[in-house]
Amino acid sequence: MTEAEVEDKRITLAEAAKMVPNGSEIFWGGFGFQRAPIAFAHELTRQKKRHLNIQTCGSEVDLEIMCGAGVADKFEIAFTAIEALGLSNNARRRVAEGKLQVEDYSNLAMAMRFLGGSLNVPFMPIRSLMGTDMARLARFKGDKKLEIIDCPFTGEKICLVPSVKPDYSIVHVQRVDMTGNAQIDGIVGEDIEGSRCGNKLIVLAEELIDEEEIRTNPDQTKIPAMYVDHVVILPYTAHPMMCHNYYDYDLEHLQMFHKLTRTEEGWQEYLDTYILGVESHSEYLEKIGWENLNKLKAKKPWGY
Repeated sequence: MTEAEVEDKRITLAEAAKMVPNGSEIFWGGFGFQRAPIAFAHELTRQKKRHLNIQTCGSEVDLEIMCGAGVADKFEIAFTAIEALGLSNNARRRVAEGKLQVEDYSNLAMAMRFLGGSLNVPFMPIRSLMGTDMARLARFKGDKKLEIIDCPFTGEKICLVPSVKPDYSIVHVQRVDMTGNAQIDGIVGEDIEGSRCGNKLIVLAEELIDEEEIRTNPDQTKIPAMYVDHVVILPYTAHPMMCHNYYDYDLEHLQMFHKLTRTEEGWQEYLDTYILGVESHSEYLEKIGWENLNKLKAKKPWGY
């Protein structure tokens, strides 16, 4: 790879979000509180993206932001909530208003859909949905979210779920080198399969490191450079969520967020203050305050 090709992978957050057209399907990385690409959700909101279909197993604040701001009008998910604090207020409100469509699966079913996309096959077999209300209601309503067939080899009933091949995959990692080799510490979730199923992969990383450092811990390179199209270097990408080995979640901020989203007026206050009221991720971090951010830094060797 030439030096020019290496430089082509490194872009800004604003440039990355600008690449995503309205109406795109997006694999959204992270899981729960861990490595959520919050900063990307902020930038999509600032750029007034619309009609996105977000596909993930489980995300929280980021999904609340995107449906609350009108960025996404469809989720293909297993769950969304603000863990330990309560239900997703924005998502519940948007569904009730008819502004958000939710196509729900189990966590395993979504993971299998991403695996199918990464293998470039149209569907994946799964047993765990058999006999559930998901299967019963899908047949009753004529949905194509799953299909139950007779296995051509055994004759047994088996459930098929459609693979996911989104336009973009967005994954947040701890470290990346200039060629795009991306390392993930701690829980990986579905990000290995998700990083391979999209047509384009944008990696957001907390830190840029040398290729030599990548080579000293090759087992941590969960996403090889050949899958990565663009890299954004961005500290505190997940705030107010966490990034293992780098920083813990900001409980005070999360409590404020969840309290404000109980009403549309409160949500609009948060939106205007912390997302639309700043022009960039760096301004957002300034508003949070570096004294507060430094308190969240991980303490080695515990990772939080």
